[in-house]
Amino acid sequence: MPNPARIQSSSLEDGYTFGVSARAAEFPFVAGQSSLDFLNTRPVVRKQPVELLSTLEDFIRWLGRAGAIDPRAATDALRRWGNGPEGARIAERARSFRETLRHMIDGIVKGRGVPTEGLAAINFILAENDGGLRLERHGGGFRTRFISRPTQPIALLGHVAEAAAELLASRDLRLVRRCGNPDCVLYFYDTTRNHRRQWCAMATCGNLMKVRAFRRRHRRRG
Repeated sequence: MPNPARIQSSSLEDGYTFGVSARAAEFPFVAGQSSLDFLNTRPVVRKQPVELLSTLEDFIRWLGRAGAIDPRAATDALRRWGNGPEGARIAERARSFRETLRHMIDGIVKGRGVPTEGLAAINFILAENDGGLRLERHGGGFRTRFISRPTQPIALLGHVAEAAAELLASRDLRLVRRCGNPDCVLYFYDTTRNHRRQWCAMATCGNLMKVRAFRRRHRRRG
């Protein structure tokens, strides 16, 4: 399996790649909704799946990038659980929860509805959540945001469970989409005015599919 820290953007001939050049840039935040960004932590690069949540440190770094945990809480979580068996267990739990959510979102996209096991998984983690709301400036106004203060490892998944609950309760599920590139596995929430977004990102899959379409037209003319 490729090392995500060393994968570089390649030519469009290689298929989908999100252009990782350093660990700080490895997570593709393109979905516009946090629980979908969490699903996108196992992308396909050069037709091979790449696991971006191999360790507790990876997961906590993702939480930091998502704005779900502050540096102090992140450092404390790594100090308490990073070198022990709890760290490996919660990393595995994060990956398992991600795949439960993936099954749920895939069902939504394909019109199968929301399975009971998806709701049960979300509610189980919400019941174990630790943290509190923070009021902060947002644009010209304000917003509230839940900030994790985990006292037990399972609470690290609280932000993802909250985001998944918000998606189901407050968003139009018809706007949850999978990238139109058949080689890509990333999801996104379509907030465009006409709701015609097709790609996870125009700079990657959008350009790739345009190149493929151009070449198909060129071959037919030839």
